[in-house]
Amino acid sequence: MHDACVWTALVFYGLGILLIVPSVKRRRPSLTPASLGALGLGLLAHAGALAAEAARMHRLPVTDVRSALSFYAFLVTLAFFFVYLRYRIVSLGLFMLPLVFLLTLISVLHPGGSFDSSAFRGGWLLVHISSIFLGYTALFLTFVAALMYLIQEHELKSKQPRGFYYRLPSLEVCDEIHYRSLLLGLPLLSLGILTGFVWASRTWKGPWELDPKILASLVTWVIYLVLFSTRVSGGWRGRRAAYIAIFGFGAILVTFMGISLLSGQHGYFPKLGEMP
Repeated sequence: MHDACVWTALVFYGLGILLIVPSVKRRRPSLTPASLGALGLGLLAHAGALAAEAARMHRLPVTDVRSALSFYAFLVTLAFFFVYLRYRIVSLGLFMLPLVFLLTLISVLHPGGSFDSSAFRGGWLLVHISSIFLGYTALFLTFVAALMYLIQEHELKSKQPRGFYYRLPSLEVCDEIHYRSLLLGLPLLSLGILTGFVWASRTWKGPWELDPKILASLVTWVIYLVLFSTRVSGGWRGRRAAYIAIFGFGAILVTFMGISLLSGQHGYFPKLGEMP
C-alpha cells in the first residue's frame, strides 16, 4: 500500500507541475483548479503513505534515506500550499515542486529495509526528528525566496526586463518570505540540534560529539545564526543575505545527505536501527 500511494503521489505531483507551466507562461493571477487539484491529490496520497507507515511502525516513519526523503518531500509540498495561499505567487511551484518530485522519485526507487523499532523510541528523538525536518523545510523556503530575490533584482537592474520580471513577486515580498521563513526555521533547527544532543548523550557510547554529522549540523546552525543576527542588526540585507541563504541551504544538503555517508552512528546508510 505504501509504495502504491507514493507512486500515486509522484504521478499527481508531476501532473501538477506540468499544469503550472501554462499558468506561469500566460501570467495568470492564480493557479488553475486543475493544477491545485492535482497537487492536492498528490499531497493526500503522500499523507496516506506516511500514515500507513506510521501505523505499521507505531512511530514517526523516518528510519532510513528512503523514508527521510519521502517525509521531507511531503513537508515541502505542504509548505508550498501554505505560502501559495498566503501570497498567491504562481511561479512559486516551479521553484519548489521540482525538488519534491525528485525526492519522491528517489524515495520510491530506493530500496527499503527492516529496522529495530526499539532504537527509535523516546520523546527526545521524536522532537529531534520533527524539529530538524520542519526547520529544513522552513529554510528551504528561505533558499527559494533568496533565489527569487536575486533573479528579480537582476531583472530590475537590467534595461530590458525579461519574462521573469512579470512572473516573480516584488523584492519586498521576496524579502518578507525570506525573513519569516528564517525566523521560523532557525529556532526549529536549534531545537532539533539541542534535543539530538540530549538523545545522543543518553544513547550513544564513546565520543559522540565528534560525529561528522553533528559537526556539520553545528556548522550549518552557525551559518544561519550569522544570517539571522546580521539581518536583525540591519547589516546584511538584500543580495548579501540572499547569497548566505543559498550557501546555508547547500550546507543543509551536505549535512542531510552527504555527511550521512561518513557518519558512523548518525548516518542513514551504515547500520539499520540507528538514529537517522
